Amino acid sequence: MKSARRRGLGPVLVSSGIGPLLSQGVALALVPVLFRLYTPQDFGVWAAIQAVAIVAGSLASLRFDLALVLERDLVAASQLLFAIIAVILASSLVMAVTIVVSSGFLYVLRIDAISAALGWGWLVLVGLSTAFQSWLMRAGAFGSVSFAVILSAGITNLVQLGGGVSGYGVWLIIGSIAGQAAALMFYIWNVSRGADHPVWRALTFEAMCIMLRKNRRFPQFSLPFTLLSLLRERAPIFIIGAFGPPALIGLYSQAWRLTHFPSGLTSAALRPVFFHRTATEGLASQGRSVDGLVRCLLLASSPWIAFVIFGDNALFNFLLGQQWDGAGQLAALLIMPAALFTITNWMDRLLDAVGRQDVNLKMEMIAGLSSVGALWGTLTAGGSLVRAVLMQSAALILSYLGFLWVCYGIANWPRSRLIICLCAAGAIGGSTYLLLIALRSLMFSQTEVFFAGFVTAGFVTVVVLLLAWKELR
Repeated sequence: MKSARRRGLGPVLVSSGIGPLLSQGVALALVPVLFRLYTPQDFGVWAAIQAVAIVAGSLASLRFDLALVLERDLVAASQLLFAIIAVILASSLVMAVTIVVSSGFLYVLRIDAISAALGWGWLVLVGLSTAFQSWLMRAGAFGSVSFAVILSAGITNLVQLGGGVSGYGVWLIIGSIAGQAAALMFYIWNVSRGADHPVWRALTFEAMCIMLRKNRRFPQFSLPFTLLSLLRERAPIFIIGAFGPPALIGLYSQAWRLTHFPSGLTSAALRPVFFHRTATEGLASQGRSVDGLVRCLLLASSPWIAFVIFGDNALFNFLLGQQWDGAGQLAALLIMPAALFTITNWMDRLLDAVGRQDVNLKMEMIAGLSSVGALWGTLTAGGSLVRAVLMQSAALILSYLGFLWVCYGIANWPRSRLIICLCAAGAIGGSTYLLLIALRSLMFSQTEVFFAGFVTAGFVTVVVLLLAWKELR
C-alpha cells in the first residue's frame, strides 16, 4: 500500500475523510426527520446511554490500541492485538458489574434495565471496534476505516428511521447498536483477509503480557487523557440530568451534537492520518501541513459561527420544530468552542506520536476540570442552564486556544500567521453577522435571511477548502 507521504497529503485526507463526510452529511440531512419522530426526552435517554457506552467502550482497551498503530513488527503487533482484545473483554465484565451496582442512578436518568443491557452491549462493540480499527490504521488502510464509518451511519439511520414510526424511543439505541455491530464485523472481515493480517505464531500469554508492559506508557498517560476528554464531553449529560428532566438533557445533548458535527469529521479524517505520518516521519516535517489546515479551518468555520449565533432559537425552531425550542440558544453558546475543538481535536495525536502524552494530559485536565466545574458550579449555585453553558463555553474557549498555543510552541512552529488568521476569522465572522442583521432590518423574511446566511457561509467554506486543497495536493 502506498504511504501517505508518497501519495501526497491531499489524496490521503480525501481517502480518510470521505467516509466521515458522507456519514455526517447523511446524518445531518436526516436530523429534521428524526427530530420530529422522536422527542427531546427520547434523545435525552439515548444521550445518557450513549455517554456511558462511548466512555466505557473507549476506555476498555486501556488505550493500548494507540500502541498498536505504532508497532511495526507483524508478530509483535499480532501479540499486542490479541492482548488488547483480552483486556477489552475483561474490562467489559467489570463494566457489567458497575452498571448493575449503579442501577439506582440510572433509574434517576429514566434508564430501565433493558436499556442498560443494550448500553452494555453497545460499549463492548465500541471497545472491540477500537482494537480492529487500530490494526487498519497501522497499515494505513484509511479507506477501509472510512467505509466502516459509512456502513455504521447508514445502518444506524435506517433502523432509527424505521423504528421511529413505532413511537418508541428505544429504537434510537437499537439503531446505534446495529450500526456499531455492522462496523465491527466489517473491521474483522477486512483485517482477516488483508495481506498483513494478524498471525498466531509465538502467541502465548507471556508474550502478550510482555507487549502490554512494553507499552505501559499509554495507560499511564493516554488513558487519563482519554478519560478527561470523554468526561469533558459526556459528564455534562449526567450533571444536567441531576438538575433537570430527561427533556432538558435532550435539548443540551443535541445542541452539543449538532454544533460538534464538524469535529467528528476532522477527528475521523485527520487524527489517523497525522498520527501515522508523525509516527513515521517525525513532528517537525508536519509543520507546513498542520499550520495550513489550522488556518483553513479557522477561516472556514468563522461564518458558520456567526450564522448560528444570529439564528439562535429561531433557526432551530425553523429547522427542527417547536418542540426543540431552547436548543438553539444553547447551540449559539456552544458553537464557538465547538469550532475551536474542530481545529484542535486531532492535534493531540501529534504529541502522542512524539512521546509528549504528558502535555496532552495536562491540557486536557485543565479543559475538563474547568469546563465541567464551571457548569456544575453554576447549576449548584442556582443559575440557569443558559448561564451554566455560557460559563462552560468560556472555559472551553480559553482551554482550546491555550492548547493550540502550546502545541505550536512544542513543535517550534511560527505563531505569527496563526495570530493573523485568528484576526481574519474574527473579521469574516463579524462581517457575516452584520450582513444578516442588515438583511433583517431591510424587512427580508426569516427564511430569506437564513438562506442568505447559509449561502454566504457555504461560499466562504468552499473557497477556503479549494485553496487548501491546492496547497496540500
